Amino acid sequence: MDRNLFDIPHHANIFALIYKAAVDFYGGKGAAAADEGTKLYGQQRGSRMAQRAVKDGAPLTMESYLLYGEWADKNGHSKSYVSATQPVYCTNSTVCGWCEAWKSAGLLEYGKNYCTYVDKNLVKGFNPQLKLDINSVLSQGGETCAFQWNGFALTDPDDYNAKKAALGDKTIKDFLYHTGHLLSAMKQAIAGELGNERAEKIAAKAMADYADMYGADFAQAVLEESTQDFTVVEY
Repeated sequence: MDRNLFDIPHHANIFALIYKAAVDFYGGKGAAAADEGTKLYGQQRGSRMAQRAVKDGAPLTMESYLLYGEWADKNGHSKSYVSATQPVYCTNSTVCGWCEAWKSAGLLEYGKNYCTYVDKNLVKGFNPQLKLDINSVLSQGGETCAFQWNGFALTDPDDYNAKKAALGDKTIKDFLYHTGHLLSAMKQAIAGELGNERAEKIAAKAMADYADMYGADFAQAVLEESTQDFTVVEY
């Protein structure tokens, strides 16, 4: 299957369908277990980013965190702007591809906790000493997703842009990879909270719903992608 067919909505909705299955089967305990999956997913992603930065000899600062991101919105599902460069760099998302995907699928209620946990745990996985403040969230009724990237001031945009350009697409993973990782991490954490049998039941229901939404080929590609080790990087 063409990996390039996967995009933000495919990633967003696998999360929401897993969360929905967890809640439908196990109520509050299912939701809490799914939240742990979100945290694990974020921390594993952040750890991969840190591994790449260390290999490059880059410090584990907030600037490096922003430089070593793993995804790119190549089809323009999201929109954002810089609201401050100093003394702290701040960005605001006015349109979020994840939020829009959940709305379109009628799954916003099951998707919104992704926003509660994922970004802060990405930062934690990259460097636990860093701190991200999120002052509002679109999926939870905010006018924007307002991010305050503590410890970083954009004092020299040319230098920052040169560093980003030098990295190019080396750090970027496609959305089939990210979708497979999300399934893997959610299953792992839910199994830790509820046991393997319940985790498999949740995942099976979510993947059946995913196949109904996108087709069996997409679901099979995600299942196959999810079997790899997402904690290590080649680069």
